[in-house]
Amino acid sequence: MSTKHTDDSGLASPALTRWMRFAGVFYLLQFVAMVFVRAPIRTFGPRGTLARADAGEPIASFLVDTWVTFGLEVGAIGAAVLIASRHPHQARGVAWTVLAIELVRGIANDVYMIVRHINVTGYAIWIAVHSVVIVTGLLALRATATRPQDTPGARRSAASPRQAIA
Repeated sequence: MSTKHTDDSGLASPALTRWMRFAGVFYLLQFVAMVFVRAPIRTFGPRGTLARADAGEPIASFLVDTWVTFGLEVGAIGAAVLIASRHPHQARGVAWTVLAIELVRGIANDVYMIVRHINVTGYAIWIAVHSVVIVTGLLALRATATRPQDTPGARRSAASPRQAIA
């Protein structure tokens, strides 16, 4: 199976392809940890939560169901990033979305948990992990040659307003 590492203009993008594959696999591993291993509940949740959920306690069951739902979302993101990595120049928005997720749902949420004194060491480690994903993603995006129309926020119209009127 051949993977195209260039866009239609022939610009090489192996750094972005590698980063997207790394991020996709990372998200799929998180999916497995959340949905099947239940690692976040074991690590960050109150002791005995899984046993109470198995016994039918509604709040514990809700917590487990919430993590499963979150894990399914993370899995979908991971799959989408892996699929999009086949055409990285057409998927720069996907990369920017992952960076936003890492910043908000990652670092900002972890800071919130630390402020609440919930497993400070664990969340500090996750802040470092999210930071690595963000920095490497930014470096991959920077290493990828871009055209002005590929830049977030760039004008989509080639004609200026004056040209459009004339």
